[in-house]
Amino acid sequence: MKNRTDSQVRRPVFVPRFYFTRFIVPLVLTGLAFSSIATAATVTLAPSMDATIFSAGGVNGIGNLFVGTSGTLLPATTTERRALLNFDLSDIPSNAVITNATLTLLVLSSQGTDTGSLHRLLQDWAEGDQPGLGFAGGQPSAAVGDNDVTWTVTGLGSTWTSAGADFVPGASASAALPVIVLPAATPIPVSFSDAGMVSDVQGWVDGSFGNSGWILTGSSTISNVRKLASREAVSGQPQLSVTYNVIPVPAAVWLFGSALGLLGWLRRKTA
Repeated sequence: MKNRTDSQVRRPVFVPRFYFTRFIVPLVLTGLAFSSIATAATVTLAPSMDATIFSAGGVNGIGNLFVGTSGTLLPATTTERRALLNFDLSDIPSNAVITNATLTLLVLSSQGTDTGSLHRLLQDWAEGDQPGLGFAGGQPSAAVGDNDVTWTVTGLGSTWTSAGADFVPGASASAALPVIVLPAATPIPVSFSDAGMVSDVQGWVDGSFGNSGWILTGSSTISNVRKLASREAVSGQPQLSVTYNVIPVPAAVWLFGSALGLLGWLRRKTA
């Protein structure tokens, strides 16, 4: 068996103190700094679609939104109204971590007192192009097109499994709807913000479930109804504010790759 010379014997690589203090320590500190940094951002979005559906049939796809049961508005005083809203979230990165979601609506008029509940929809729908009738759109359209969402159909060629739209029973957020005092009738904003909304937006952004939007429900008893500004309004349109963080590549992965490169360089230096 041939004996290897000293030059052929592979010696372990020892990192001199100079390299340790000048390279490795700064590398570790830089990685730790990167691990604590997340890019925070907030976007404010208007709806890409919104509409009101009526338990008596018909739709208001263009005009004000309505929630609740009037007691006075036709076609039937017991007609319940629900508002659907959808937001395009494509500007938010799919790896974003959602930290807050707030929906702000402007209440234009009211009857009675009521609480609005926001629920995540389970089926896609189409806004359609039918305006409501009567008091600022508070009555359903006379005609319904193939692409109009209603109490019974989605406007996409399918029906709701349950009349009144398919949505998660538990509310993502709830809020007391303002009472508009006459004769001044000054519009009052109302905001919805809760952990359930954060969970909804997170799922929509990362693809855990489809983005079908929310439905806002109110009272099914008379007389409790609200008129709200829609996306077609000149001012006071619905706004969804989403705050999120984008987490960088984990520091451990960065450190591992950098350390391998540094060790390879040291091996060449000491060979």
